[in-house]
Amino acid sequence: MKKIAFFILWLVVGIFLLPVVVLAAEKPIVLGLPTSFFQPLCKSGKLAVEMAIDEINTKGGILVKDEGVKRPLKLVTADTRCGEPGTPVQSALMAVDKLITEEKPDAIVVAPFRSEAMVATMDLIAKYKIITLQTIAQTPKLIEIFKGDPEKYKYWFRATTNSIHVGTNAAKTMDSMRTQFKYDKLFIIAQDTLWARAAADAAKKALEGVGWKTLGYEPVAVGTNDFSPVLTKARGSGAQMLYVVGDMPTLPVCFKQWKSMKIPTMLFLDFAVVTSPKAWSTYGEDLDYVLVMPFPGGTAAPVKALPKSIDFHNRWKEKKYPLMDDPRVVSSAYDAVYILKDAIERAGFVPSKNPDKFVEFLEATDMMGVSGRIKFDKTTHQQVFDGNPKESSIIVSYQWRAGKMVPIYPDLVAEAKVELAPWMK
Repeated sequence: MKKIAFFILWLVVGIFLLPVVVLAAEKPIVLGLPTSFFQPLCKSGKLAVEMAIDEINTKGGILVKDEGVKRPLKLVTADTRCGEPGTPVQSALMAVDKLITEEKPDAIVVAPFRSEAMVATMDLIAKYKIITLQTIAQTPKLIEIFKGDPEKYKYWFRATTNSIHVGTNAAKTMDSMRTQFKYDKLFIIAQDTLWARAAADAAKKALEGVGWKTLGYEPVAVGTNDFSPVLTKARGSGAQMLYVVGDMPTLPVCFKQWKSMKIPTMLFLDFAVVTSPKAWSTYGEDLDYVLVMPFPGGTAAPVKALPKSIDFHNRWKEKKYPLMDDPRVVSSAYDAVYILKDAIERAGFVPSKNPDKFVEFLEATDMMGVSGRIKFDKTTHQQVFDGNPKESSIIVSYQWRAGKMVPIYPDLVAEAKVELAPWMK
């Protein structure tokens, strides 16, 4: 009897443990995330990737048809430190190289923060033939590199915006002020870095192309903490619109001085901190009437016309994650995991098994994400951004009003009209 009882106990325990053993035995699909965790948007981007991984793993993982199994995702990270002042590009490259060679990820998501470091990383991606969905660095230089040798760099995809999108969409938002307020005079303040100057140049070119006059273009050094001299120039120029673009920590001084000096311009501020969900609790009424554009639609605040942006923010709250200090491309990090999942399930194999063939499945991506419909331009490997979320991803501009970011552009997703600051009426 004791032997029979022991056998039954062993059988029951075995039945309950068997699924756990089988799941644990499946080799994970490894995602590498090398970026600069000094930067708030990189910290939030990592959380977004972890959130997507948790959602996928909770449902059993990703079906790899060639293997006939569902495999879980696993994340490995490396701090490139390229967002820290004074860190050489070579240090970032060493961190990426070490991650690839030691952790052997099946694909990379997010990638280095600073554009200069991402430019240098392109050759590592080509060397190791590692599929990369890059979601932060904004320089258009990456597209130039890709187009210079598409076969060599085909493993790279930008699953987010770039500076040209940022500048041209800022320009379209500002040009809508011409219809509403008869504005056509611009003044630009740009942080003196690759991505910010590229965005400023794109905005300037786009607006001048439709009849605007640029009355001033002032590059400012990283670390500038007094904007009153350049704001005085803006006041004296007669400009009606002030476009400020950059990511340095001292930029809040600019909009505080804009308000205290009552500069008679609409302020379009393309800067990380002011798009944070907690910015109002930090800066309060200093933000009232400021226009902001946190890159991909829905990344900073939900938009009714983008259902997945509502889901994204609801899940963030459910996870009890901290409010994002810099949300500009955080949703892109989240979407990147699902882009890979979609491509793996269509391909039937993981990226590292046959990266050359896997490229074709990424190029054929067509799915809905936080910012709208996700597709890639095959000639540039750049995610497509346009004005209709049913046809492509979109960028949304907001205006701060009484503690909320209200979508005001493009018209297809706008939830209110722009209002002027009191001293401009």
